[in-house]
Amino acid sequence: MSTSYWIPAFAGKTNILTIEYDKSFSQQLSGHCVLLLLMLLVVGCGQSTKLETSEERISKCPTAVVLDTIISGRILGQPLRAPSGLAIDKRGNVYLTDTGNSRLIRFDRDLIIQQDIGGHGSAPGLFKDPVFVTVDNDLNLLITDFGNRRICRHNARLQYVDEIGFRDIDDPLKFGMPSGVAVTRYGETWVCDTENHRIAIFDNIGRFDRFVGEFGYSGGELNYPQKIVSVPGDRFYVCDAGNSRVVIYDEQGNFDGDILSYTFESPHALVVRPDGLIWVLDDRTGQLACVDPTGDVLLTAGPLIPGCDKPLSNPSDLAFLTDGRLLISDTGNDRLLVCLVMFEDQ
Repeated sequence: MSTSYWIPAFAGKTNILTIEYDKSFSQQLSGHCVLLLLMLLVVGCGQSTKLETSEERISKCPTAVVLDTIISGRILGQPLRAPSGLAIDKRGNVYLTDTGNSRLIRFDRDLIIQQDIGGHGSAPGLFKDPVFVTVDNDLNLLITDFGNRRICRHNARLQYVDEIGFRDIDDPLKFGMPSGVAVTRYGETWVCDTENHRIAIFDNIGRFDRFVGEFGYSGGELNYPQKIVSVPGDRFYVCDAGNSRVVIYDEQGNFDGDILSYTFESPHALVVRPDGLIWVLDDRTGQLACVDPTGDVLLTAGPLIPGCDKPLSNPSDLAFLTDGRLLISDTGNDRLLVCLVMFEDQ
């Protein structure tokens, strides 16, 4: 015969366990005893899994960041000038905004230069001081064209598609100057407005929808926001540079917490890794920090990265290659650093 027992759910799943046993077994142990033993086993397994996950994360704590190589000098006929935003697509291609030359450069996953687009101007396909860049769900690029006050969209072949104007003729004060840009899984575009200290949200066809945040010093308020990134779980991390912290919003724009650290002075860019660790780049101090979600500091590096001949100067962005190497836009020194990240078990 068989009997089914309900066991408390773990990870949001309902568990029904069916046990088959004969009469002699049931006479020795009542059904209640069987249930108790099963619950103890399940709880024990859950604790073991949690311990293994904790140990795995500890073993992956970074211990050092060292220079691997430097990319600088002439690229496709022009010297690299004030490199800024970085993004990496699903294929591992790397995109870099060369702000001083008002262009975008693409590298393949091995950092071999492929092509550049843009040039100084306001016509479609041209830029004026592009800063941040991100990749949306369909491999389109969204580039913050700071000087032209717009977000330009280019397809995977780097062809101009359209743009979101960051201005309103009927209300000149509605939008300020754009900085970081992120895209939701539904196609909404979130743009940080550094001048008005808030985030402007546009729908999936580029129409303005609403604002998130306002000028202030706590909670969901902002002060000179810079880079914004979307992470799994439908949350957004914003570098709240003027308040020396990272602000977290849910997908509706509700305040969902913040991350504070003694290492943050003017956080300009960040990356949230799949392991949950947060890498933050400070443009004022030239320091890189790796913190956990509570703000505990696991590693600091810079402004002088081991192997470099001079310290970071007004760094703008960072990104991780598919092979685990770290890219840093060393804007003030007109170069891109490629770094190795060392871990405890290496």
